[in-house]
Amino acid sequence: MMRAFIGIDIDEAVRQKLVAAQGQLRATGAQLKPVEPPNIHVTMKFLGEVSKDKISAIADALRKAAAGTAQFNIDVRGIGVFPNLHYIRVVWAGVAEGRDEIIGLQQKIDCELGPLGFRSERGFVPHLTVARVKSAKQKERLAALVKEMTDAEFGVTRAQSVELKQSTLTSKGPIYSTLARAELRQ
Repeated sequence: MMRAFIGIDIDEAVRQKLVAAQGQLRATGAQLKPVEPPNIHVTMKFLGEVSKDKISAIADALRKAAAGTAQFNIDVRGIGVFPNLHYIRVVWAGVAEGRDEIIGLQQKIDCELGPLGFRSERGFVPHLTVARVKSAKQKERLAALVKEMTDAEFGVTRAQSVELKQSTLTSKGPIYSTLARAELRQ
């Protein structure tokens, strides 16, 4: 079995602006674990533990879902949290332009993965996880900064493909490797 998810990679310029935002989040004194810079991506679907013999079927489903979708721009903008500002577990960057395209692609992915036994996402929110919060320490300072960064701009990245990734958990954090890539139409 392996942990797997589906995501869209981002370009380096946007990644570096998100890393700078992670520094601001850390400066609040909140107890959080920033996502390693190479691991920041647009989350499309977390698959959980998947058997290795299902990988090729998932990759085929991903290619079918991506087949009719053209490349598009993703404007990464704003900082938000899951589930809410009173109980912060995840800090994320949002998506302005490209939001509808991501939602449409995510729905196609859900549709193609349904016959393989994967449940559809409910209440899907296009986002890029930037940090996970470990405790309530300095929660008020963190919440105040998140409110200040509601409209922060991180730049535009081009969605050219969607990827099936393996997430290997280590003591230093997860290591991601690409298992399959589905190119979007030019």
